[in-house]
Formats: sequence, structure tokens, C-alpha cells
Amino acid sequence: PAAGSFRNFDVSDGLPDNSFNHRSVYSRNGKLFFGSSNGFVIFYPDSLKDNTTPPPVYITGLRVLEKSRPVPGDALELPYRENYLSFDFVALNYDSPEKNQYAYMMKGLDKDWIYSNTRRYASYTNLAPGKYTFRVKASNNDGTWNEKGTSLAIIVHPPWWRTWWAYTFYVLCFLTGLFLADRYQRQRLIQKERERTKERELAQAKEIEKAYHELKTTQAQLIQSEKMASLGELTAGIAHEIQNPLNFVNNFSEVSMELIEEMETELANGDKEQAIAIAGDIKQNLQKISHHGKRADFIVKGMLQHSRTSTGEKQATNINTLADEFLKLSYHGLRAKDKSFNAELVTNLDKNLPKVNVVQQDIGRVLLNLFNNAFYAVHQKQKAESPKQKEEYKPVVEVSTSAKDGFVIISVRDNGCGIPEGIKEKILQPFFTTKPTGEGTGLGLSLSYDIVVKGHSGKIEVNSKEGEYTEFTISIPG
Repeated sequence: PAAGSFRNFDVSDGLPDNSFNHRSVYSRNGKLFFGSSNGFVIFYPDSLKDNTTPPPVYITGLRVLEKSRPVPGDALELPYRENYLSFDFVALNYDSPEKNQYAYMMKGLDKDWIYSNTRRYASYTNLAPGKYTFRVKASNNDGTWNEKGTSLAIIVHPPWWRTWWAYTFYVLCFLTGLFLADRYQRQRLIQKERERTKERELAQAKEIEKAYHELKTTQAQLIQSEKMASLGELTAGIAHEIQNPLNFVNNFSEVSMELIEEMETELANGDKEQAIAIAGDIKQNLQKISHHGKRADFIVKGMLQHSRTSTGEKQATNINTLADEFLKLSYHGLRAKDKSFNAELVTNLDKNLPKVNVVQQDIGRVLLNLFNNAFYAVHQKQKAESPKQKEEYKPVVEVSTSAKDGFVIISVRDNGCGIPEGIKEKILQPFFTTKPTGEGTGLGLSLSYDIVVKGHSGKIEVNSKEGEYTEFTISIPG
């Protein structure tokens, strides 16, 4: 009475039946007498003792999509489609087990315990991907709870399109789309400029009547072609490289014209020996014109190959020629931005270097990227020096080639600011750059790595000391 609580007893506790006639007697010694339709019932309240032992609790059954499965010992892992679960559980109390009480919860989904009274099963549908813990606790017939109960860890895996690697793939696809769109726009501009240049060349070609005028027109066309927007900072470098052979062509053409006039005069005078000697000089001049004309043609083809997408076709290539041309193009490209910049170009090229089968456009891109980085490094170091140090510091970019153990080796070295030790392992990763925002995409070295390692089964190595030098070494199977 003081606690205001009560407890029911029924047939399961030993009563003859559950029907009473509402008559009862409370004796002086504390005994309780109740009359029922099946005799007297005598209670000894002081002798009644509760079962205070918490019953052990077990999960006895598991069904996934209504199909039975064994209960795992550690954790249950399920794909996202198998998210309909049912559990059977029991408390091991044999004193009136039908009075055992149960409560369960799905931690991560339920906010509190769900009391199911004597019901010994639970169901969950449409579990979202995630981590859960199914917990069960129970009480015996006297209301003593096993609060710890038992539990089962459950992991519902997400569908593949919601995994971290799928999101990473989405981001990469987006960035790749941006890159391809930008590249497509650039190629369209290149194509339009090529078409305009071709039209100008055809229009000018119709008006050419003499060889001298043909050379002058070709020179103008080559200079004009250097203005293609797609080549960016290389425009000035390419123009400089083409101008030199064209100057030679023009000079030797003018000298040859004068020699022809002299030869005509000697022939008119009957001096055959002098005419033959002049013809030899003309022949030498024509050989020089041919040499420098081919050099200009090589530069133009290299420029076009660099601006178009690689065909992937490997061909025997003179690496020395390729390295020398792109070194000059890169240097004059930077000079076009800053006329005050000067650097010493050192070439140690193995004269006996064999030709190697490579995709010329791709290896050209690799060399151009390494040269651009080298000149950028020495230029940045020069700008950071004090006035006195600037006078003492001489930027140097060196390229060397050699052959060893079946590999053709290309080394590009500069005495610039070097690479800090902490980021040396990251520089070949995509989108990693040390340049300020807007000056680099972080794709140059990673693309170079793919071209050398994946495209040509070669190696690319980096050796650097911060504040002193950086050296990239490329090894390509011969």
C-alpha cells in the first residue's frame, strides 16, 4: 500500500484457477485466504521471494527478405537491396517464461527502446545504408531486467553509385569534361587559324612569279603562322627559330642571284673555267638553302604536331634534334614575356645516340614541359634574389642525352630554386602545382609521367635540392 504497487498471480504461478468469489480473510499471523470455485488459496506473503536473477538473452533467428539465415557471431553485412530484416529472440527464464517481458531497439534508427511485452520478434524494413546495432533486453517473470541483453552489429552497404570512389569518379569526370571542353575550344581556334593561314598562303602563292619572291612569301607566311593563338607563350620562340633559317635562305638566294649574273658574264667572255667555279659556289649556296629550308620545315611540322592531338604512332626519332629544338622554343617563349631574362643553354648531346621509336608529339610535349618548368624555376629564383645576388647569379638550363643498358636517357637540369623535400613525392600527382593560382594546372608533370611510363614503358626520376638545383631524368627503352 505504501508504494501503491501490486502484482498479479494466476494459474501459471500455481493457483488452481483464476476465478474467485470476492471473499477473503486476512489472519493475525499475516496469512491471506481466498475462496475460489476450486477450493481455498492461502498466501504466505513473507515467504514469497522474487526471482532476482536477470535472464540471459539470445537472438535465436534471423530472416533477410523473409529468408532465414544463421545469426553471425560478429557482424551482419548486407547489400543495400537486402534491407528487410526480422529477428527472433528469447530470454532463458523457465519460471513462467510466458511472463518474460522484452524490449528492443535498432541503434542508429530508433531513438528509444521499443517495449514489446511478451512478443519475441521484431521487423525492420527499408533500412538506409549505414551502420546499426540491434539490441534486445528482457526481464524474467518477476520483472528483473537484463539491461545489457544482447546485440548484433549490422552494416548495410550503400549502392555502388553512392560510394566514395563513385563520388571521386564523378568529380574526375567533371574535371575531365572541363579539360576536354577547354581543349576542344582551343583546337577549334587552331583549326580556324590554320584555315585562315592556308587561305592566305594560297592567295599569295598565285601571285608568286620568281623564286626570290617565293622565299620572301614563305618567310612571311611562316612568321604569320607563328601568331596562332593555341601556341601561347611559344609564339615568340617559334618565330625566332624560323627567322634564322629564313634569313639564311634569303641571304644565300641574293648571293646566288649575283653569282648567276657573274657566271653569265664569264660565259659571254668565253671564260669557261671561271664559270664552272661560279657554278660550284652556286651549288654550295643551293645546298645551304636546302638545309635551312628543311630546318624551317622541321620547325613548322614540330609546331603543328605539338598543337594537334597525338596519333599514338611510334616512329624512329632523333632525340638530340628534338631536345635541341624544344629547348630553344621554350627559352624564346619565356623571353617573349620578359625581354630582360637571359639564361645559359647547355647541350651535352651524345653524337652516337641511336634513334628510338617513340610518339614524337608526346615526347615533344614532355620535353617542352620540362624545359618550361626549368626556365620558370631559374626565372623565379632570379626575381627573388637581391640586386647584388642577381649580378652574381647566372641562370643555367642544361639538357644531356646518353645511351645505357638498352635505354636512351634524357636529363634536364636547372640551377633554380629546387623542390622542397616535403613535396617531392607529390609533384607527379595530377592537379598538384607549386605555381600561383592561374599560372599552372598541375597536369603537366602527371601527363609527362603517363606518356613516359605508361605510353613508352620508361622511367622518370626527380633529383633536387631546395635552393640549388632540380634534375629530371627520362629513360626510354631503345
